[in-house]
Amino acid sequence: MLSSNTPSLDEITIAYIRAGNVYINARITGGFLANLKGLLFRPPLNDREALVLSPCNSVHTCGMQYAIDLIFLNKQFQVLKIVHDLDPWRFTCCKEASHTMKMLGGQADSLDLKVGQTFIFYPATTD
Repeated sequence: MLSSNTPSLDEITIAYIRAGNVYINARITGGFLANLKGLLFRPPLNDREALVLSPCNSVHTCGMQYAIDLIFLNKQFQVLKIVHDLDPWRFTCCKEASHTMKMLGGQADSLDLKVGQTFIFYPATTD
């Protein structure tokens, strides 16, 4: 969970996420249009790299060229649901989620991410 002196995700553009003993490099997006665009027109993510959409509880993969893993988080950054290897031209959601993390397909398994795990965000830059 973010401490009281850490900015909200609204104020973070790049962060390191700690998930147990794993660190993930993340870019944070906000707003409808940025969330709608997501990974479209961007190069594929690398290992241990994520795009975090906030606020977001539903994702499409229309126009994607590769499968992605989705990690749905609540307001306290606890993992509610993991969708593995979602193929292009699909849609999924998690009504209870506040944030959604997109990763390269297979990364959730590779990093041993689990439902119930809580992530900690460390801002790398702020606006």
